[in-house]
Amino acid sequence: MSLYDIGDQLYFEGRYQEAADIFRECIAKQLEVNSCINYLGCCELQLGNFEQALGWFDEVIGRAPHWERPHMNKSRVFIKQGNLIEAKKCLDDALQINPEHEDVYYYLGIYYEKCDDLFKAEEAYNKSLDIDANQPETLLNQGIVVSRLGKYVEAVGYFQKVIALDPNESDAYWNITQIYVSTKDYNQALLYLDKYMFLNKDDEEAQDLRVTLEREMTDSRTPITKDTSKRETSS
Repeated sequence: MSLYDIGDQLYFEGRYQEAADIFRECIAKQLEVNSCINYLGCCELQLGNFEQALGWFDEVIGRAPHWERPHMNKSRVFIKQGNLIEAKKCLDDALQINPEHEDVYYYLGIYYEKCDDLFKAEEAYNKSLDIDANQPETLLNQGIVVSRLGKYVEAVGYFQKVIALDPNESDAYWNITQIYVSTKDYNQALLYLDKYMFLNKDDEEAQDLRVTLEREMTDSRTPITKDTSKRETSS
């Protein structure tokens, strides 16, 4: 495995500081320099060092102005900082360079969610999925958006696609549970809640919800009053 590939693997494993150290070593050896600088920005972003991340992304944009990814990654920083105006500018720049990049539309969807424009968020996620239909995070976010728009059947379909791609994605089971709770289909809600709890055995909120659902099934007069909307879209 090459030094660059080691850094890539460390990043994938969430070992961001170790990955950053490897990418700095790659830069010193003139290996995949632009990609390593971009990766350093991503590492700093994941570590919460937003200004350092922006510095790295600006550096790689200066070196490779026609590469859309660092523009997109800058938008991620600005979204984290709540600077939605600058985030949108970066996303527009990325799309001008490459209007067929599924990840840019994914983050555009997140941007529109932050703006509380669910219809445009849905449209952006659809564009991302038109380019690559097998994206679990995008499918999950799209399911949450259309669920918030009241399109429950469509939302369950998106979550089922997530499960087909990744049976261990517990948020998909959780969100299906919430839909069936909302529609008062408690048998189905329990079915998917149990699947969620198999993957999250120590989740006290889920345990409480299960007790409430069982009580509801035996006593239809008992309302479900607990707020169970804890899952948010991926960013």
